[in-house]
Amino acid sequence: MEQRSNSPQGGGSGQLERALDILELLVRSGGPRGLAEIVESVDGPKATIHRLLTTLQARGYVTRDPHTSRYSAGVRCFELGSLWAANLDLRAVASPHLSALNTGTGETVHLAVYDHGDVVYVDKLESLHPVVAKSHVGRRCPATCVATGRALLAFESREEIASVLAGPLPAYTANSVTDPAELEALLAGVRSLGYAVNHGSYRDEVGGVAAPIRDHTGRVVASVGLCLPEQRFGPDRFDTLRDRTVETAVAISRALGGPGTLVVSGEETAARP
Repeated sequence: MEQRSNSPQGGGSGQLERALDILELLVRSGGPRGLAEIVESVDGPKATIHRLLTTLQARGYVTRDPHTSRYSAGVRCFELGSLWAANLDLRAVASPHLSALNTGTGETVHLAVYDHGDVVYVDKLESLHPVVAKSHVGRRCPATCVATGRALLAFESREEIASVLAGPLPAYTANSVTDPAELEALLAGVRSLGYAVNHGSYRDEVGGVAAPIRDHTGRVVASVGLCLPEQRFGPDRFDTLRDRTVETAVAISRALGGPGTLVVSGEETAARP
């Protein structure tokens, strides 16, 4: 049987619980369900389930195929879900997760979005260490040069990626990657691994790791990253910092209604400069 609420089923609250059970069943089922299937899954009187289905159908939350008499989730479910997602405040949703990452690592945390070849920092928590890598909310950086930017650019359209890689590709340090083929390989690595890394390609002796954040449609809408001096970004800490960053990105994605696991493409990866 499908998962259902453990709340009492008597009175008005009980009917509401059953109606929600029906909606959750139909949304998750992947296909139409007959009345008998719904009754068995929701575990209620047939007459009650039918009455609730009729009410939900009248409000647009459920549709009934006139030929098969099977029920599906209605467009009203999608409409409300879309309105909910549109009203989400990314910074507010991400805030507790950014704080946990900052506390757990002691490093500067950035929340970033993509804009025409650049990454823009929309939120930041300062490092807890006395030596920090300075940055500012609202600042733009070339997406090709920093981890938060690569974590976003990698999931843009092929046309957008091609446009960015067509240049010009700025060189800020000796470690800046300015070869389009090398950058394309790096972005493929981001899609395959689920995270991006930067070792001094924007500022000397400053590195970072970042991971993409997905919304309820699965689309990448932001990235979360750590920025820190290279002296604290050695092999002894890399795995921990990477894992905590990826876990934070997944947690924010889940809070936005997105996937609750790391999404990777399976492409072959390249070395991460």
